[in-house]
Amino acid sequence: MNRKTSLLAAVGMAAFVCAPAYAESFISEVRIGVMDHDSSMFHDSHETTDPDVNFEVRFVSPDFLDWAFAPRPLIGGTINTGDGTSFGYAGLGWTFDLTEAFFVDFTLGGAVHDGETERATATSKNFGCRAQFHESASIGYRFNKANAIMVSIEHMSNASLCDDNEGLTNTGLRYAYSF
Repeated sequence: MNRKTSLLAAVGMAAFVCAPAYAESFISEVRIGVMDHDSSMFHDSHETTDPDVNFEVRFVSPDFLDWAFAPRPLIGGTINTGDGTSFGYAGLGWTFDLTEAFFVDFTLGGAVHDGETERATATSKNFGCRAQFHESASIGYRFNKANAIMVSIEHMSNASLCDDNEGLTNTGLRYAYSF
């Protein structure tokens, strides 16, 4: 097991063990999933074929955000299990119910990655700068009030604010547990 995978396992275990104790006060949901790194659904370029593990914590929406459809603040990370780019992110997430069971979900925020910023290599694209924008979208199904599964897509890029902007798009499945 490499260092990234070990770190991810430790953080994930800590989040899932500690989250229930704090859930009633400010955590609304935890998510974990597996992503296709630099998904070939959108282009031919792959950093690596090693999958990503994604984890995310969503917090209760503060009252002052009610005017914006009550988005929930979030923090998360997508860790590549090989030598590809990993990143942490934070932002706001909106969830809209389509039916009692089906929902759509959107996020917008920022990310910081550990990939290349000056040149492309065999295991990393050239992202141009360390700070990036991060957005995601999901379509999900709730089994009950606490458990859901979703198909997700996430994208990280700098919106051409830096000289290079190769971007990274991952697709995958995630499980959500709501408190």
